[in-house]
Amino acid sequence: MKTNRFFLAGAALVLAVGTAGMAGGPAGAAASSPSDGFASPEEAVPGVAPPGAGDGAVYLDGEGREIAMPEGPEPSDAGEGAQAQRFPCTPVSGRDYPHRSSTGIVISGHGWWKKGDCSNDRADVYNCLYEWYTDNSWRQKACSPTKRLKPGGGSANRTVARHDCDNTARTSWRNHVDVDVVGEWDTGEWPYRQADEDCRVF
Repeated sequence: MKTNRFFLAGAALVLAVGTAGMAGGPAGAAASSPSDGFASPEEAVPGVAPPGAGDGAVYLDGEGREIAMPEGPEPSDAGEGAQAQRFPCTPVSGRDYPHRSSTGIVISGHGWWKKGDCSNDRADVYNCLYEWYTDNSWRQKACSPTKRLKPGGGSANRTVARHDCDNTARTSWRNHVDVDVVGEWDTGEWPYRQADEDCRVF
């Protein structure tokens, strides 16, 4: 079990910066300058990520707060009755490429899981969509609800995040998934798939 990083990672930053960061660029965003080859946070717009843009990129949540990257598995806090483990298990975190939905001008992505070397057969799963901005940030645009799923995937055992497109300009997107195996200590991977799609959100 582990902390929901998508929703809680920026909480400490909020206390530190208050409302000061709401003026101008996103609070907690790493400073950029033209000399970096990227725009400043205040001037950044969505776009297509150039090769190598992932190096040094930051993630921002829906409020503009920086999301900390995972640093390895956290000790289990499942409590009494949880499986005793010396090492965390590793589930398979399933995700697809961000893609335009067939139901309209919408960007979407899915998340699911497989057991890997874990023993339990339920996990809390959710996925989030991130759009690349020209200050080399990935900004959260949509997250699915967390669902308790059986392993395996399929339409009945997956999550979905989606967001309406403001226009059809080509833009880079990432779909990240988080899997938290119920009652079992698991690793903290935060895998994604990336694609350029004809969907832009401001």
